[in-house]
Amino acid sequence: MQNSAYEHEPLKGIESKVILATGLGGAGRSYPDYEAKFGKENCIIVIWDKSCTDLDAHINYLKSKLPKEPFVGIGHSLGGSIWLEICSRENIPNMKGLVLVGSARKVRSDRGMEFLMGGHWFRLWWIAILITLAFPIMLFVWGRKTFDTYREMWGFLAKDGAQKIHAQYNKTLKKLGTVTSVKNPDLPLVIVRLRKDTLIDPDDLEFTKSMFNNVHEQIIESEALHLTEKLDHATVEKIAAEAEFLGLVKRREIEKFQITKRKEQIIEATK
Repeated sequence: MQNSAYEHEPLKGIESKVILATGLGGAGRSYPDYEAKFGKENCIIVIWDKSCTDLDAHINYLKSKLPKEPFVGIGHSLGGSIWLEICSRENIPNMKGLVLVGSARKVRSDRGMEFLMGGHWFRLWWIAILITLAFPIMLFVWGRKTFDTYREMWGFLAKDGAQKIHAQYNKTLKKLGTVTSVKNPDLPLVIVRLRKDTLIDPDDLEFTKSMFNNVHEQIIESEALHLTEKLDHATVEKIAAEAEFLGLVKRREIEKFQITKRKEQIIEATK
């Protein structure tokens, strides 16, 4: 396991598995914060392989990873949308809760995205090159976000390739957003998100929440354009804060954890 750059106090008394369905471009990435917080033995990381060429293939692939034990589903970006597709089709008895990380029913799209993905896949490379050449202008428009945006853009293209991204958008992402209800509306739902995420439509987020009876939200303060794995250190702590609600641990374990944290804070304050 790759060491996390952040120190996490492991969550004690975990009674359910954690299944993380990654976002588009999860291949080649690691998720050490989840394993550090919830225990490697409790984590199942689902990274989409070459067989996941369309929406149904993604759904079937994730379903093939479901354990017989109780579990909490976590979905980052595309992964969250796939979880919602599954929950709309069937009730999974051993699923204790769902966490959407930077996710809703669908990935936000606009005319610019339609233009980018509507033509030949090589258009992605040309646009990326043009944006890079326009660095001074982009720096004025995006400010401090420019460097992270460029890093994400080229990292994404380098890892997945323009052709694969183009195909995933047209065969999977464009097919999302038709879910209108879930089979188990009482399933606890936690939404971990930025205050403003460029890939989440606010109206779609509200509709997503309306499908569930029990919804909690956790906000991560960041100027990032999208909630990516770079903020996993904050994401796992937000999820851990909802451990009891999600059915990850029993109440007594949460109370012990909170008492320990308060004692540590008191000791630190008296130093």
